[in-house]
Formats: sequence, structure tokens, C-alpha cells
Amino acid sequence: MSRGASRMASNSEYWTKRTLELNEALANRGTEYYHRLEKEYQRAANEVTKEIAVLYSKLAKNNNITSTEARKILTTNELKEFRWKVEEYIERGRENGVDKKWTKQLENASLRARISRLEAMRIQMQNEVENLMGIEVDGVSALMSEIYTEGYYRTGHLLQTGWGIGFNFAQIDTRKVEKVLSSPWVPDGRNFSERIWGVHRPKLVQELQTGLAQSIIRGEKYNKLADRIAEKFGVAKKRAETLVLTEAAYFSSVSQQECYKELEVEQQRFCATLDLRTSEICREMDGRVFDSKDVEIGVNAPPLHCRCRSVMVPYYGDLPSERAARNKDGKTIMVPGDMTYEDWYKNFVENKS
Repeated sequence: MSRGASRMASNSEYWTKRTLELNEALANRGTEYYHRLEKEYQRAANEVTKEIAVLYSKLAKNNNITSTEARKILTTNELKEFRWKVEEYIERGRENGVDKKWTKQLENASLRARISRLEAMRIQMQNEVENLMGIEVDGVSALMSEIYTEGYYRTGHLLQTGWGIGFNFAQIDTRKVEKVLSSPWVPDGRNFSERIWGVHRPKLVQELQTGLAQSIIRGEKYNKLADRIAEKFGVAKKRAETLVLTEAAYFSSVSQQECYKELEVEQQRFCATLDLRTSEICREMDGRVFDSKDVEIGVNAPPLHCRCRSVMVPYYGDLPSERAARNKDGKTIMVPGDMTYEDWYKNFVENKS
């Protein structure tokens, strides 16, 4: 190992700075995706209020709708129009990965001869939520796969260029990524997909439908109901933000640990981003050193809480005199510390001949 590599490897500031930069870059992926998801939530809220506005305009007296009017059965023309909409819902659901159970419910609804106006509104509301959650599950799944894969390789690039040595790097198996994505890591035993479908979706549906029923019972004006709908989507949007950012932190941490294992990092130091937003638990953990075999995500490694920004940094308190470079031919390959990620990936991941 060169003296320059030894100096870098023993410099905790070097590892801290580069690991934090990588963690921030991956976290930004989560933030960027959430901003795109935000627009989907706004679109869904707009669609719901638009549909409700149409029905209110038909049924309301002095801009108020009564329980009696809401519970009336759809007329022949209204039922025909409703069925057209249901066909559109089913087609859009196929595009957005909507749960097949909901598609079946829509098909059953389109065959019914009698549907109340209130039930039609409920179906329209729920359909927007189902499509929204389908889009979210697909988007979060793609994002977490990307964060896990890139986090693994970029951590490898960080460590190998930091040490000044390089050797062929194990490629990630697609099946392994899928297994990691489907594995729950929080105490309730749900992964992010199950959390979106099993918790966030039914909660938003219930809140919207309850709000609709309450507005009708109170005889509220349409504008009041529209405000209520916007509020419920706003709360659900914050839940989605927390999920995206927390899951991004988790998959970034998992990929990091996989790479540390591959490169035989023996010890790690907990590093918190210290500012006014830093949690008490991360402040207490900051600077603690653990053997890699004892590191457990969610216990002594981030994320320790929702929206956690802390990272685990390689720790070389007592720099070993030698390290094994696992080159195919048993030779150490010296690499420059400023070797770009693209060049590193091409040489040590893609090119294994």
C-alpha cells in the first residue's frame, strides 16, 4: 500500500466526509422522487374534487346536498354514465398496477342495476386512491432498487479508491435485490409495499369516505367538502414523504453494510449529521465504534428513526500493516484516489476478464 493510501485510510475526516457525501446523494434521490409523488397526490385530490363537484351540481339545492338526495338511486342515464366511468377506471387501473381485488369490485359495480348516488361518489373517491397507491408502490419499488444497487457500488468505489487498491468487485444478483426489497425491517413486520397497500391506502379511503358522509349529514356546501378532501390528501402526502425518506435511508444503509462485508471492513463508527434537526438518539450514538459483526440496522446503525440522516463510517483506529487485495491473480492493483466512479465500475465490476 502506498503512503498516500495509508494516510487517507487512517484519516477519519476523509472517510466521514466522503461517506456523508454519498449518503446525501442517495437521500436526495428520495427527496427528488417525493417531489414527483407530490404532484400525483395533488392530481388525485383534484380528480376527486372534480368528480364530487359534478354530482353536487346535479343534486344540490342552494349549493347544499341532503342525505335524501345522496341516497337516491342513480337514474338510467346516470347509471349509464357511471358505467362508462367504471370502464375507464378499470383500464387506467391496469396501467397503474392497481390491486386486482379493486378491479374485481369495479367490475361487479358496473354490473349492478341499482347504485345510490352516495355509493357512486364513494367508488369514485376510492378509485383515485387505488390508482395513486398503485403508482406509489411501483415508484417506491423502483427507487429503492436503484438506491440499493447504486449505494452498494458507490461504497465500493469509495473504499477502493480511498485505499488505493482495486480488485474485481462482486456484482449484485437481481434476485438478491428483490429479496431485500420484499423483506420487512420494521417491528410491525410490513415492508414498504405492504405498508402502502395495507395501511396508507385503507386509511385514506376511510378518511375520505367518512368526510363525505359527514359533510352530507351536515348539509355542508361543496366548498367545505373540497377543503376537507384537500386536507385529507395533505395528511396522506406527509405520510408518504416519511415513508419514502425513511425507506431511502434504510436501503442506503443496507447496501452500505453489504459492501462493507464484501470488502471486509472490520469496524464502523456511527456518524450523525449534527445540526438543529438531529434527534437525541443520534446525538447520543454519534462517534461510537462497533465491530462490523455486531452492527444491526435499526439498533446501533441507521436508520434509528423516521427520516434518519446518520451513517456508518469505516473506522481504522489502528491501521493494519497489510490488507489483502483479492485480485484474480493474487496481485495488488494500485488505483488513483481520484479515479472516477464510471472508470472504477468499468474496470472492476463490468470487466472481470
